[in-house]
Amino acid sequence: MRCFLKRNGMEAIIETLGAELLSLKREGTECMWNRNPQFWGNASLVLFPFIGRNFKDTYICNGREFQMGIHGFAFSSEFTILEQKEDSLRLSLKENEKTLKSYPFCFELGINYVLEEDGLSVSFEVINDSDGLLPFGLGFHPGFRLEKPLEQYRILFPEMKAPQEIGIVTRCMLNGKNTALDLPDRCISLNRKLFTKSARIFTGMGNTAILQRKECDLLSITYDGFENIVLWQTLNSDADFICIEGWNGLPGRYEHIEDIYKAPGRTVLEAKQNREYRVRIRFS
Repeated sequence: MRCFLKRNGMEAIIETLGAELLSLKREGTECMWNRNPQFWGNASLVLFPFIGRNFKDTYICNGREFQMGIHGFAFSSEFTILEQKEDSLRLSLKENEKTLKSYPFCFELGINYVLEEDGLSVSFEVINDSDGLLPFGLGFHPGFRLEKPLEQYRILFPEMKAPQEIGIVTRCMLNGKNTALDLPDRCISLNRKLFTKSARIFTGMGNTAILQRKECDLLSITYDGFENIVLWQTLNSDADFICIEGWNGLPGRYEHIEDIYKAPGRTVLEAKQNREYRVRIRFS
């Protein structure tokens, strides 16, 4: 089901399947990717309870092996509408018979979309409804529309401190080879060579990324509570979009089947506790 939000010349469309942000417009101008299936058939994804891939799509929980595909199951799950107003939408996903087969935990993932004066706010709440620990990862994976050529764009990280790139193999697993970055202008310029082998995972970039075209700001995206910023585009393609993602967590290690409680970057909530995160997309 599609839900339509409006406020002061801005419009958003959210699909309850995956809580996916399909469209975000200001004065009729679309900023989200058009979901061309030749390159990538989505406009945004919610990543939960895993980010990236586990080796052999397998992990261990309390001595048992479980199967989980790339980026978990939230993006392919139907969310429940809790409340909808003209400019806001509250959605929820809870455990069910299907999720318990691959993720044996009781949880609630709440997502709140709100159109504000200058953009969109997306808040996430992870609730541990069980009597034990809840291990998880959470990510937001929006794709923003570009005009060719890609080389006219760059991304500024105004809060950058001691940046590093986290090494991954092509199938989105960690390879253990992190690299310090030298970015004196605090920018990454976009070009086709960036996306020949994998997504690019960065830490130490701060929480804000500003998409610029010919050094003019187009929009900013701020990830409150997220540890890493990730850039991705369909590998070795001519697609005209860029994903600027926030990840709280990391993929599993290549050739290593992870224990879910000990995996790199995993957040673990105590019983009956919750954790909140927020994303702000602002038009310039």
